[in-house]
Amino acid sequence: MYRTDKKVDYDKLKALFDGVGWTDKTDDINRLKAMVDNSQIVVTAWDGDVMIGFARCLTDYVFNGQINNVVVDSKYRRNGIGKALIKKILDSSKQVTYILRGDIENEKFYRGIGFEASPISLIYKRKG
Repeated sequence: MYRTDKKVDYDKLKALFDGVGWTDKTDDINRLKAMVDNSQIVVTAWDGDVMIGFARCLTDYVFNGQINNVVVDSKYRRNGIGKALIKKILDSSKQVTYILRGDIENEKFYRGIGFEASPISLIYKRKG
């Protein structure tokens, strides 16, 4: 199940971030909560009561959006969850051009969703 209501299990989010080396974001739980609160779009993936994935986006809903912090529990990877998290964000507006901040080792994954290289970032160009 996917949620877009900013319901976040912060203990699990901390564990997810720590698991991929993003410990700079988890030292201060108040900063982590502010990161979520100040994001316009937050998508979480759940297996029952357990949060297994997270992604967020900063956007004006008109022209630009920046997708950040896409992460899936290692036990659930390669099941389409990361792709679904991103798709929920991309589907939130048909007019926004999205950029994505991600780890270089995931470039093939992001390109598979439709992101393209640009001189300064990866970009998802809307068609039509």
